[in-house]
Amino acid sequence: MLGGLGLLILRRLALGVPLVLIIIVLTFALVRLAPGDPALLLAGDAPTPEFLAQVRAEYDLDKPLQQQLLTYLLHAVQGNLGTSIYFGQPVTRLILQYFPVTLLLTTLAMFSASVLGILLGVIAADRRDTATDAIVGGASLLGFSIPIFWLGQLLVLLFAVTLDILPAGGWSSARVTYYGFDYVLDVAQHLILPVTTLMLFETAMITRFTRAAMIEALGKDYVTVAYAKGATHSRVLWRHALANALTTSVTVIGLEFGVLLAGAVVTEIIYGLPGLGRLFFDSIFRRDFQLMTGCFIFASTAVVIVNIITDIVVAVLDPRVGR
Repeated sequence: MLGGLGLLILRRLALGVPLVLIIIVLTFALVRLAPGDPALLLAGDAPTPEFLAQVRAEYDLDKPLQQQLLTYLLHAVQGNLGTSIYFGQPVTRLILQYFPVTLLLTTLAMFSASVLGILLGVIAADRRDTATDAIVGGASLLGFSIPIFWLGQLLVLLFAVTLDILPAGGWSSARVTYYGFDYVLDVAQHLILPVTTLMLFETAMITRFTRAAMIEALGKDYVTVAYAKGATHSRVLWRHALANALTTSVTVIGLEFGVLLAGAVVTEIIYGLPGLGRLFFDSIFRRDFQLMTGCFIFASTAVVIVNIITDIVVAVLDPRVGR
């Protein structure tokens, strides 16, 4: 028989699969119902009626919307998201080509934000209503309030233009070609500013939730019992209170990671990174509806998968969740 964790995984998958299908249907419908004739965009300026009809037939635009949706849905579940109008390549291949940049960017930002946010949240809760708590709370409020697009430009002006110690953007140096470990260092240097831009906002979010969860945990009876048994303050703080407050932090991290993964568009545009966000942004301006639909479906599916993984991790940390 399946245990509580196994049942939880099955329940989340049972909810996740229909949700992905709903996302595909809604995305397809909204893109197709947008103003403008896709066939005219594909055919170019002043196409002949014969060529326009050929384009419609090639992309199944001459068929009813319901039939187009069914065909697209059958192809999508097999990993075929169509062919990009602008690039002339399969959408799936383009997404897999650009996605690693976004994945690396968001993973580094989320990992750094998680470590720093949990640490600051624990410190603020431990020193509640002191100057330290006020400083951490003020800094987190500031980081949470600053718009990412403004922060990114500010960091570029400060560290790339004024101080000239970090590159302003790009994935790697354009004038010099590096190989091996030197290439890794060059990419790491280019990622410092974009990772910092995303990290500051997420750190503020995680800090605030961790602090609230820690304050609640420190007021529980098991903390009093641990002190009565002679446990040190450090052990009570990090082993008992944090272990129980961590479920809240992990939930926030999972939700924010999914949002970050799908919403790194602004940061990638500011720093000129060849990621999924930039690909999605370009597909909108190029009216590449096949690529735009594929990017949105892929990003939405990634969010659903990350949320399912988060639920599983939370259930491992707190078995009561899986019951």
